[in-house]
Amino acid sequence: MADGAKIEFEPRPEERRVGAFSERGVPVLETQVRPEQRLCEAIERGVDHLLSLQADEGYWVGELQADTTLESDYILYLHILGRMDPGRVSKLANYIRRRQLPDGGWSIYEGGPAELNATIKAYVALRLAGDSPDAPHLALARDRIHGLGGLERSNSFTRFYLTLTGALGWDMIPAIPPELMLLPTWFPVNIYEMSSWTRAIVIPLAILYARKPCWQLPAGVSVDELFRDPARKHASFEWDSRLLTWRNLFLAADRAFKLYERMPWKPLRERALRRHFL
Repeated sequence: MADGAKIEFEPRPEERRVGAFSERGVPVLETQVRPEQRLCEAIERGVDHLLSLQADEGYWVGELQADTTLESDYILYLHILGRMDPGRVSKLANYIRRRQLPDGGWSIYEGGPAELNATIKAYVALRLAGDSPDAPHLALARDRIHGLGGLERSNSFTRFYLTLTGALGWDMIPAIPPELMLLPTWFPVNIYEMSSWTRAIVIPLAILYARKPCWQLPAGVSVDELFRDPARKHASFEWDSRLLTWRNLFLAADRAFKLYERMPWKPLRERALRRHFL
């Protein structure tokens, strides 16, 4: 090695220069920076970015976005209310069409894969908006639904949603008897052991389950074509191969509740419904 030659060492892969220098002029490596300092720098950068987005008047504004189930649900809601305003429905349907993925499905988050329930809801909403089932985008959506397991693999909320339109029978959803309201707080399963978010869903569903309203879909609109295997429509209620499982326990309870539902006399039903409205 020649005299006076300078030897430079490359930092190890886990070490990186961060643009700072020590008192001796030596570059500071990332591994030499304390976690507390890195955290403070990250917070400062975040604050600077937020301040850069602030309007001159002092407020912040941003577009609230979600998946297309909101637009799909809104179209069904307008159908239920009998207020299918063509202009409004057209805008909602156009937004749903624009968000369709190349494989025919709809996702539940930006950049995500097709999700079965969101795709089923989008399909039904577009049918309510007047799209033909033979249209290329709906044919593609139908194939994607089948590829994801078909309507028989949808969750309980989606099937409840469709049952309220008469598209599915009440035997296609889990029983939700309103008598659950009468269970005491010391009972292992009672509504106060549920999260507030769950209670806000279970209680309205229990009322609807008791009253069984029906807002029939328009003539020619159905969901039968969304089943991958029509012979196994009730796949969600098939017993587990093992005897003692949580699935079989809940299925047994569901069958007991549905047997009770078929009884002509339900002495606690009206009392339970009154409790729902207290």
